[in-house]
Amino acid sequence: MNIKRTRYLIPLFIVLLLLVRLVVDIGREHRPGERLRVVRVIDGDTIELLGGDQLRLLGIDCPERGDPFYDSATALTRALVLDKTVEVVYSSRRRDGYGRLLGYLYLDTVLINEVILRRGFGNVYLFKDNLDDGAVISSLQRAQNEALAGKIGIWSIPRAREPYYVALSGSLRFHRPGCRAVRNRRLTELIRFETREEALVKGYSPCRNCRP
Repeated sequence: MNIKRTRYLIPLFIVLLLLVRLVVDIGREHRPGERLRVVRVIDGDTIELLGGDQLRLLGIDCPERGDPFYDSATALTRALVLDKTVEVVYSSRRRDGYGRLLGYLYLDTVLINEVILRRGFGNVYLFKDNLDDGAVISSLQRAQNEALAGKIGIWSIPRAREPYYVALSGSLRFHRPGCRAVRNRRLTELIRFETREEALVKGYSPCRNCRP
């Protein structure tokens, strides 16, 4: 009888241990306006806070490892906030599917998300659940437009041009016309842009697959 009970108790103990580990990894909920310490910069748009929580900077997307300007974006974020005390302003959704915090990062009154875009080390990357953050999104879009007009950072990289670009109606991403995401869509489902710049200025983000 004791052997049978042990068989059940061991798996139960393992499950409980994993649940505790997940809770520790996610960390406690932070209060709006709380001052937080940055202990590690993972890449241009992701940092780690004292206590273990990771924060994904909202509204922007920086180059991934192996992409041009990855090192520059990471170095800039590190120079701006590592070992600094910062404040996070949250949107309607506090965490992503990986358990990371989502927010706009401020060092005193400076919006770090905006600084990264103005230096050309990222692009605006919006989701439907943060479209109501109007003033912040407008500042992010202006910063990107400045870098885009000056061909700074990622905007200095030559791209093969298409005759036009498209986005699915209701989407926030734009694509090359041959992208598999839009290849079999009806014309009535698509929004057309004559240039890549037109889509970017209107707040659409490049598809991560076809990379327009």
